[in-house]
Amino acid sequence: MAGTLGAAALALLPLGASAQNSSTIVVAQAADAYSMDPAKHSAFPTANILFQIYDGLVSQNEKGDIVPALATSWSNPDPLTWRFKLREGVKFHNGEPFNAAAVKYTLDRALDPNFKAPYYSRISQIKSVTVVDDYTVEIKTDKPFPTMLLSLYEASFPALIVPPSYTAQNNSADLAAKPVGTGPYRFVEWKKDERVVLEANPDYWGGKPAVEKVIFRPIKETRTRIAELKSGGVDIAVDVPPEDMASLDGGETKISTVASDSLYFLAFDITRDTPLKDKRVRQAINYAVDVDAIQQALLNGMGTRIALTLPANAFGYDQAWKPYPYDPAKAKALLAEAGYKDGFTVPLMTRKGRYMKDSEIVEATAGFLAKVGIKVNIQYLEPGVWGQVSEKKGREGITFPGWSGRDPNLVWYPLLHTGEYQSYYSNPELDKLLDAGAGTIDQAERKSIYEKAAAIIKEDAPHLPMIQPPLIYGLDARLTWTPRPDGMIDLRKAHF
Repeated sequence: MAGTLGAAALALLPLGASAQNSSTIVVAQAADAYSMDPAKHSAFPTANILFQIYDGLVSQNEKGDIVPALATSWSNPDPLTWRFKLREGVKFHNGEPFNAAAVKYTLDRALDPNFKAPYYSRISQIKSVTVVDDYTVEIKTDKPFPTMLLSLYEASFPALIVPPSYTAQNNSADLAAKPVGTGPYRFVEWKKDERVVLEANPDYWGGKPAVEKVIFRPIKETRTRIAELKSGGVDIAVDVPPEDMASLDGGETKISTVASDSLYFLAFDITRDTPLKDKRVRQAINYAVDVDAIQQALLNGMGTRIALTLPANAFGYDQAWKPYPYDPAKAKALLAEAGYKDGFTVPLMTRKGRYMKDSEIVEATAGFLAKVGIKVNIQYLEPGVWGQVSEKKGREGITFPGWSGRDPNLVWYPLLHTGEYQSYYSNPELDKLLDAGAGTIDQAERKSIYEKAAAIIKEDAPHLPMIQPPLIYGLDARLTWTPRPDGMIDLRKAHF
């Protein structure tokens, strides 16, 4: 069976032949890996693959708690210093030792402005990394950093630890194609747009995984993923639509759901000279779209309606916040006031199949906007093209980008602070508040800061906040695996 075959023999099997085997887990997600270098991407499908190969200093368990990983403990000698004690005796898959030098190399590399890490904002407050001894590292910040641990776990992609010597080879090209980490699975094969094959690491510091092989298959179409699950071709299918849950929850398949930390929203580019630079236009778009109707029709009412671009379970989210109401007459009046009585045309850039029901939500949104005179030209970009466009700061018009994070510093700072990689917005007053929130430890003070920031965001409308969706997975009924709210797939404890 596939669990005992080498990579060469595995390549000869039909794509659906490797599930239904207790020594192999096959995961179907919407996109292939963008890069095998954890610091060179900003996509969760890529992260799901790489998290099986690499570890961070800390991790998140199924409950959302931060727990030790490559660091066994941490302390704060002063408000600007984090001292981490590292796990001893760990080796990278190529035999390189894991130690404080590897931590310093990893973070210094991603923090280098010339490197241009897409997730730089997650670690940007780190000012220096010092090796104290082989298994102790100190991280310094210019100001208190309340979300440090959330910036060092696996969903902060550039914080996954890489082997210095191997990574330095060939200008990191070797790492980007054939990754080497300390994680529970070792890289075997990457056949672009077909599969990534991994094998269990017998020397994993957390114990050898119960499942011998893991295969990630990029299957963009939802119906194809579901068909593969039903036929036994895959064991985990991501983003099952709500209307398919009942048919998959019984017999040889089952359903597993969890409330997510993810966000559906529209982002507006105000860096270019378009109608979107006018606040009244952005407010009009918020009034023009009946998000509640979209949620009911396309998600069967599942998920949480959000008033601002922040998970409703995140720090600082106020349940008293209200979204813009659906009011197309108000939208038309604002457009006329802004000089666009007859509407205008704008591109909407997104990916298809990246998120559950994403294209349907985008098309429904375009329909509502058309009713107030805004013509949307939808551009569906392949994941690799999306990454390339993003690297060039090329997201024009409106986008449906998706994001996640349980703190305003992890959401508003990267999405709305002037000059950040993901930000197409600028407001000096908001920048000051976001800087203050990012550098304040006191929880009450932070909450007060973010209340002021929320008022600016609501009024200036740089986004159309929509829905915090559920995560819905279809599983082989024999598989024991628990999904996580942040959407990261962790197969360390998975078993049949």
